[in-house]
Amino acid sequence: MSRGLTSLPISLLTLVLSLLSGALFTIGLIVAQMVNPNKVVAFLRIFDHWDPSLALVMGAAIMVAMPTFFYVKRRVNNHQAALNGEEIALPTATQITPKLLIGSMLFGIGWGMLGFCPAPALVTALAGYSEALLFLVAMLVGMWVQAMTAKG
Repeated sequence: MSRGLTSLPISLLTLVLSLLSGALFTIGLIVAQMVNPNKVVAFLRIFDHWDPSLALVMGAAIMVAMPTFFYVKRRVNNHQAALNGEEIALPTATQITPKLLIGSMLFGIGWGMLGFCPAPALVTALAGYSEALLFLVAMLVGMWVQAMTAKG
């Protein structure tokens, strides 16, 4: 008798699917050159030798993610759990706040200056690039500052 994926313990199933998703995402970042800060900065320089190829990567990512998002949204609307049996928790915030705007601006400024955002920076740092390691340290400090200021 064959055992399907759903017969695995929930925690193991979640772990395996998370590992596979993360590995696929990492491969996608590398293949799309999102881990190359020069490629990212060239995409952001729309008035100076613009490289629009990352727009294709973003478009493809949206096309892959949309059906999944709509599937999950339908499960939530029908009060169904995730495939692993856990509750699905989608964001509920609907207002644009100063905190959101400031965080978005800081993210955009950092991305534009350095060509890194968190996931590609992690991949690049694990490959041993000191610039990405510095970025990750700065990002962690920023997260810590935000956590400290949110408390008080």
